[in-house]
Amino acid sequence: MDKPQPTIDEANRLKALLELNLLDTSPEEQFDHMTRFVQAYFNVSICLVSLVDKNRQWFKSKQGLEACETGRAESFCGHAIHSSDVFVVEDTLEDQRFADNPLVLDGPKIRFYAGFPLQTAGGHRIGTLCIIDTKPRQFSYSDKQHLQDFGKVIEGLIRQRSAEIATDKQSSFTQRLISLLTKPSPLWTRRTVAFSISLIVLASSMFLAIQTDNQHVITQADIIEHLTPDESTNDAWWHYTLYIFAGGCLATLMYFLLRLPANLRKMLHILSVNQVRNERRFRDAIEALADGFIIFDNEQKVAVYNQNFISLYPELADIVREGISYQELRKNSTVRSLVKQSDFLDVDDLRNLQPGRVIEFNDGRWIKMVERPMRDGGIVGFHTDITELKRKELQLIEARQKAETANVVKSKFLANVSHEVRTPLNGIIGLLDVLVDDEELNSQQQFYLTTMQDSSNSLLQILNDILDVSKMEAGKLTLVSEPFNLTTTLQSACSLMNTNAEASGLSLSLSLPEQELSLLGDPGRIRQLVLNLLSNAIKFTKVGSINLTATYDVVSDTQVNVTITITDTGIGIPETMLNHILEPFTQVDNSAIKHSSGTGLGLAISNNLVKLMQGTLTINSQEQSGTEIIIGIPFTLAKPAEYNSATLISNLNLRDRNVKILLADDDKTNQLVMQAMCDKLQCNIDIVNDGIEAVEAAKKLKYDVILMDIYMPRMDGITASTLIRADSLCQTTPIIAFTANAMEGDKKRFMDAGMDDYVSKPINKVHFLQTLSKFLR
Repeated sequence: MDKPQPTIDEANRLKALLELNLLDTSPEEQFDHMTRFVQAYFNVSICLVSLVDKNRQWFKSKQGLEACETGRAESFCGHAIHSSDVFVVEDTLEDQRFADNPLVLDGPKIRFYAGFPLQTAGGHRIGTLCIIDTKPRQFSYSDKQHLQDFGKVIEGLIRQRSAEIATDKQSSFTQRLISLLTKPSPLWTRRTVAFSISLIVLASSMFLAIQTDNQHVITQADIIEHLTPDESTNDAWWHYTLYIFAGGCLATLMYFLLRLPANLRKMLHILSVNQVRNERRFRDAIEALADGFIIFDNEQKVAVYNQNFISLYPELADIVREGISYQELRKNSTVRSLVKQSDFLDVDDLRNLQPGRVIEFNDGRWIKMVERPMRDGGIVGFHTDITELKRKELQLIEARQKAETANVVKSKFLANVSHEVRTPLNGIIGLLDVLVDDEELNSQQQFYLTTMQDSSNSLLQILNDILDVSKMEAGKLTLVSEPFNLTTTLQSACSLMNTNAEASGLSLSLSLPEQELSLLGDPGRIRQLVLNLLSNAIKFTKVGSINLTATYDVVSDTQVNVTITITDTGIGIPETMLNHILEPFTQVDNSAIKHSSGTGLGLAISNNLVKLMQGTLTINSQEQSGTEIIIGIPFTLAKPAEYNSATLISNLNLRDRNVKILLADDDKTNQLVMQAMCDKLQCNIDIVNDGIEAVEAAKKLKYDVILMDIYMPRMDGITASTLIRADSLCQTTPIIAFTANAMEGDKKRFMDAGMDDYVSKPINKVHFLQTLSKFLR
């Protein structure tokens, strides 16, 4: 903290301050009136008239502050008096001089300061008119000019006060002489009178000397006889000298006392001129305001207003005048006819009005009215035309409503697309899951089926990417937490992309930790993340290689940090694009877009997934020199477990339990897939085509599980589930939503209808078996 230094004229400055007799005096309304006005005008927390003493700053007038003084060492005003201009600190925390100031760190927590130095007639800066706020703000040149004008008014008040005190100290005799001698008369006559009276006083003293000398000779004759001539002469000389000196002093004093009224009148004339000048400055200041400005006194009568106020309300030019009361104005029919809603005019006291309100006028304008109370009971008001701002606000509201409507339409469209695309995908992926488990297939057939399965999953992933963007925009992208094998997940992703790399003439290498890790996380999202990045690397690499390296650091017995690094020798990313490449629908450049397919969603989705996993994604790249993407993600270790369909089927052990499942689905492919899966599970399945048939079947037979599609003819799955739950026979039967509708919020809707769980199409066999195991134990 920089402490303020003494001024160059410190001794004379302090002397001038003391002579003003302002320190430690009672509050005065003329100063408080100005600080209230300045506080309201600049809309700040604090406004002060601060006088800087030797070791303190004392507040002659204060608004918004309880303290009467603070130390000079931490004062802002101590710095301000070194400047002849307005001293401004727009943000104290950004200014090294004040960042650690106690008044900044503690109460009143100053963040903004502006102070105009107050000068005496002799040019000594004794203090400031300052404004303070608790938040940073900008202070324009015009703001400085206005604060300077207000400061000049305060200077005038200080000088006027000093003159009034000097005048009050004159004796009653002097006041009578002033009254006598200040009557209109030529200047030379007043001087002659004063000179004549002074001569009379001098002559009277000489006459008195002669008289007292004669009396002294008569009364002291016996003594004088014995004096020598020299002694007698010295005695007389001292006698006359004493009287003449006393008379001269008295005559001179009388002359200056008699001349004092003229000097006082000249000084009062100067003060009057200054007051008129200050009043003009005050008027110029309020006229310079862009807002309409009006003051009501403590009787709620108009005291002052500016031309902009009349410009806002030209219809009131002949009505508004100084002295008219608020009551007259609010009852005036012309005033009421201006506004659409005149309820606020029914309030009979200005002080009870809402401090800041926006009023719509019949001519289409919007006016913001802000009133602030003053200590004397008056009200200062600012009226601002915000029509353009309101118009833009209404346009923004309209645009937001259109955007929200479009977003609803988009969500419905995506839901329909999801349903229509997932339904055929369910048939493909479901049947592939059934075939992959066939032990009679040779290794080449297994390889073909596995590749088809991975490709189908990739097609599903494209659909999921589109849905993920919608979820990201809504902030509803979620993760699951389940045990998975990191090595298997990464190998699966690389295996799928290896074919694409070889087709492009590239080599794809994979480097994994020797020890396999079983982690808790979302394997589907990890796979999606790696596939997106590998796909980009292959797409933008023409010659060379792509490498994926995974390492981990053990943080504790239960925590590890996994680092996945993907490098390529592709075209790289220009430095100018590095800050934008993670935005949706963004690709490196136009040439890349022309030569490579893609939506530009992969990196944006990957970045959001990494953030959801509490990790980091870093891109290091140079144009034409390749790209390195480093992903760091914290994971919790999980106990190693095998989550494959064979293990789950064995654990379910449905062979001898005569399990009965009801499937309600109108799609023949889905019926075929579920029939095949249930055959593998060795359980019984009844299939119906709509909700009505499902309700009838549930009434006839007690099923162990009901698989309910959502969108079916005649009756949908939600209605059917509600009716089934109403039947006492089926109140405890598990109902699993079995649908291609996978938008955020659907699961809650299904649960509210009485369903117990939710399985999304295309069916993931492991997930389906895990869900069944919850209800068939």
